[in-house]
Amino acid sequence: MKKFCLRLAMAVSLLLPISSYANVQLGLAIDKGLGLSAQIDNVQLFAGNNGISLDYKFQQGIFKQNAPLSWYLAAGAYVGENDYGMRVPLGIKLHIAQGWHVFGQLAPQLEMHDNNNHDDDDFKFGLSSAIGVRYSF
Repeated sequence: MKKFCLRLAMAVSLLLPISSYANVQLGLAIDKGLGLSAQIDNVQLFAGNNGISLDYKFQQGIFKQNAPLSWYLAAGAYVGENDYGMRVPLGIKLHIAQGWHVFGQLAPQLEMHDNNNHDDDDFKFGLSSAIGVRYSF
């Protein structure tokens, strides 16, 4: 619980200096455990009980004109309890009501694990997923 509170405080501190014209979305998600999900313009931030992640959406689009479903491609990094790495999330957003949307993503990732012997790190590829809901302010 102590780690979660520290991660949550770090995430909230990143939200404080935001100007009033930024598009801010806040919600809950399951990514690196259960936690707080935020999006500020094209930057996604997650702080959960098993880690934190930060992604930048560099490509976005819609499937059909006037459809409530859109997609995005991002790049970022994460830090977990026993690992850290880089990832490339591919996600979809379903706009369910005014200001509300549900999102899901799959993220291929390069995981780096600390072997605790400090000689070298163990690299491997993995796949993570996330699902959540956010409200746009």
